[in-house]
Amino acid sequence: MSETHPRLRQRIISSIIGILILTAGIHYSGVLKESKKPPEQTNEVKVTNVIYAPVQLTDASVSIQSNGTLVAKNKIDLVSRTQGVFEHADRPFRAGVFFNEGEVLVSLDNAEYLAQLRAARAQLLQSITSILGDLKFDYPDAFDKWNRYVNDFNVNNTLRELPPTSSSREKAFINGQNIVTQYYNIKAQEVQGAYYQIRAPFSGVLRENLVDKGAMISPGQNLGTLIDPSVYELEVKISPSELKRIGVGKSVSLSNSENTQTWRGKVSRINRVIDPQSQSAIAIVEVRGKDLREGMFLQAKISTVQLNDVAEIERSLLVDDAYVYLVADSLLQKQNVEVKHVGDKTVFVSGLPAEAWLVQKPVAGAFPGMKVNPINLSE
Repeated sequence: MSETHPRLRQRIISSIIGILILTAGIHYSGVLKESKKPPEQTNEVKVTNVIYAPVQLTDASVSIQSNGTLVAKNKIDLVSRTQGVFEHADRPFRAGVFFNEGEVLVSLDNAEYLAQLRAARAQLLQSITSILGDLKFDYPDAFDKWNRYVNDFNVNNTLRELPPTSSSREKAFINGQNIVTQYYNIKAQEVQGAYYQIRAPFSGVLRENLVDKGAMISPGQNLGTLIDPSVYELEVKISPSELKRIGVGKSVSLSNSENTQTWRGKVSRINRVIDPQSQSAIAIVEVRGKDLREGMFLQAKISTVQLNDVAEIERSLLVDDAYVYLVADSLLQKQNVEVKHVGDKTVFVSGLPAEAWLVQKPVAGAFPGMKVNPINLSE
């Protein structure tokens, strides 16, 4: 029994200690649970910063702006229609030299041609002379006129018109002698003789020369280019929507690339065919004035319409091409507008209240009633 009591006592003590530890654990866990504070809940909403500027209404003159290089309105490439050696010109055949209308630009050696032409005329003279005897006996009424024609004939001069025939019998006789055929062949040669000289069709400047004096020229060869320096043309691209606002005679303001000189031109013609690549039509502007040169780069401005009480805004601010966003009481508002003119980067719209706060940059996820923090663009 003495051994049993100590063991029983040990078990009782172990049980009491276990109960105390369990009770302490439960108590401590409750204390920890009570000590935890619930997370704080907030109803804070993120507010987007929005840049705005007061709407400024104005009257605007809408214009089409374009640019291009000048080309001479009157320009001709000089091309030879015959063969020969370049002998002379009335002035030096050099780029930049001015020629008056009618002056010889290029004259080719035509000695061989003239010899052949004189030979052909002499052959015609011989043919007519050979029939004078037959005319005197068979057609006495026709003899005198043909005899006078022979007496006045000169192989160095342009052929005069053949005497008119007085009867069908005379006409048949003359034609049977091949005289009419020879006559028209010579007239064709005389026309060709004009090709040995090229005269200026208008007063102008030789823009470039491709041959020099003494050169052998071939038929079809390009000799140079003559331009009229008094009047130029400029091509201006026009959008199809603007065509109805532009007509022939419309005034155009032109300036050089440095804006140091200006000229006034006018629309001379309009090509209403739309370029499939640029989707534009072309208006041709004619301009005259001092210091203009072919190849000069010019800016063109054509006033098209006058707009009243409009605001000019960035194209990116338009939503669905029908409305914009304003700011009122820190909330976004949708405002309908009417587009009056579309430019490259801006548009003119009507329907905006003066001094209303217009959003200046697109807002991601914008919707009417959205809470925003407005920031003045000027601040």
